[in-house]
Amino acid sequence: MSSTSITLVDLLLFYTLERVLFNRIVNQLGKNPNLVKKAMALWLMLEEIGYYDLTRTIHSLNNHTIEAVFDEALSCLDCIQPGAEEPVESDNDTSVFFRLIFDEPMNQRFFYYNREFMHRRFVHIMVTVCGKIFGEREAVEIDESSGRLVAKGGGGGEVARQSRLNPNASEFVPGQSHEDTSTMFLTFSKGFALTPQEIFNFFTLKWGDVVQNVVVEQPVGGQAPLYGRVIFKWPTTIPLVLNGQPKAKFIVGRKYLWARIYKPRRR
Repeated sequence: MSSTSITLVDLLLFYTLERVLFNRIVNQLGKNPNLVKKAMALWLMLEEIGYYDLTRTIHSLNNHTIEAVFDEALSCLDCIQPGAEEPVESDNDTSVFFRLIFDEPMNQRFFYYNREFMHRRFVHIMVTVCGKIFGEREAVEIDESSGRLVAKGGGGGEVARQSRLNPNASEFVPGQSHEDTSTMFLTFSKGFALTPQEIFNFFTLKWGDVVQNVVVEQPVGGQAPLYGRVIFKWPTTIPLVLNGQPKAKFIVGRKYLWARIYKPRRR
């Protein structure tokens, strides 16, 4: 199914849990709906780069913890905005958000380092998803039995439409570039960073002439790099590297290397 055939009803059915979580944060926690939209877009973007079921995980938390995760999400959003300043490492190593969600070295520098890609995907998700399924005060509602939108105050669309959702359709893939489909995000252990040449050699020795470019974080203040990216010549290389999994952990010269790829959620 091409992106042009996705209807509003399709989106609402696909993002049912996200709509429930949006209403919960707005109504029970009293958060600003516009800020909740932004936090939801950030979480959906993280699901695209392999942090699967992130929304479901957050929804399973108690309200107090969700509030802490929400506040941290807004701080992460600051790190991907144009003109953002590089975060100080000691200020964000022990946040609730990172402790609960990630099982690898992670802090706000990850968002800052990948800010151009993340901001581009964030804006796209805000326009194509969050701006459609979330209204000004609550999520847009749908009668699942009839496939019709429910007219409620603050909804984003009150005109009834029938869904053309095909359960056998291919995945919904928003507009992607070669870099989107050919990039893996890399994470190093603190104090054990890899150089671009080490990363290039590792992938080349194992999979041949497949690497187009390698970029490693250059933090300020003499801090050691924690993150990098490898861009392959062909998207088909990535399933080989990850062996069909959303992420992989390698040992390169006695150093750990975590790798994951951007991939839109499947229908």
